[in-house]
Amino acid sequence: MPRHVVRLNFDFISSYSYLALTQAESFGERHRIDWQVRPVLYGAILDATGLVGPAEEASKRQYTARDIIRAADQLGVPLIGPPAHPFNPLMALRAVCLYQDHPHALQLAVKLADRCWGQGLPLTEHAVLEDALKATALDDVDLATRITAPTTKARLKANTAQALAAGVFGVPTFLWQGEIFWGHDRMSPLADRLEGRLDSPEPRAQAWVARPRDAERSSSPWPKS
Repeated sequence: MPRHVVRLNFDFISSYSYLALTQAESFGERHRIDWQVRPVLYGAILDATGLVGPAEEASKRQYTARDIIRAADQLGVPLIGPPAHPFNPLMALRAVCLYQDHPHALQLAVKLADRCWGQGLPLTEHAVLEDALKATALDDVDLATRITAPTTKARLKANTAQALAAGVFGVPTFLWQGEIFWGHDRMSPLADRLEGRLDSPEPRAQAWVARPRDAERSSSPWPKS
């Protein structure tokens, strides 16, 4: 049977990216997936789309804390969380960019995500990144210089630009043949599409999107009378 190439867009700042990464290896084995591991900068995606992250609005932050605990418990994965959140994920994302086409790219992403969300370690420290690289049998020599190299920075920017061009607005997002599956809880529909148990939502989705907009939310959504 043929294998499926699926692009996995993620950012370590996202707790849901952590959940997806904990499942990706076994999920890929079951469903014959070759992962294209693509770190993206979620903050840049939010800026480009005008959206707000779960940690940036009080009610979303409260809800996300509870939801991620429930989800982690359901999956049976450890959850401590990073020592500060939001945090700057750039160094960790660039570290994966160095190896994103390496056979161990997914393993590296998983180990970094686990150190952050499973063990509560800061991904802003080089020692944590170097430890994950060593655990994945990848070269950590002169990591501090390599992750700040122009080519590495450009790779992360290119990944993010490609994600935006494909319509990605959040993480984790799985891309298969131009179709978007957003969120760790959309891995099951992804498998059903890969294996022919679900039809493509096109053209029904486009017909829905093409319906006229009959109302717009104003600065005050409440009627004046």
